[in-house]
Amino acid sequence: MATFLLYPAEPHFRRADGLNAIVVPAADAASAPAAARALCKRVEPTAFDKFTVVEIGATTAFAVEGHPPVSQPGNAEGLPHLGRGGHEVMLPV
Repeated sequence: MATFLLYPAEPHFRRADGLNAIVVPAADAASAPAAARALCKRVEPTAFDKFTVVEIGATTAFAVEGHPPVSQPGNAEGLPHLGRGGHEVMLPV
C-alpha cells in the first residue's frame, strides 16, 4: 500500500476546519480521498475530492505551515492528537 499526501488543488478549496494537508495510506491515488474521509471525524461525503493527490516516496520532503501536525489518538509516534480548539480531528488508532 502506498502513502499519499492530499492538499487543496486551489486556494479556494481550502477547508475552514484547517484540514488542508492529509497523509494517508491507500491502494492508489483514486482511493486516497476516501481513505482520508475514513480517517477524519466530521467531514462531508465529498471532503477531499477537490484536493491534489501526490504519492509520497522515500525521498519526498515537504513542510506543512501552520498548526503542528495532528495525528490519531493513540498513535505510536507520539504526535499531537488535538487540533484547533482542543478537538480530536481523527479517529483513534
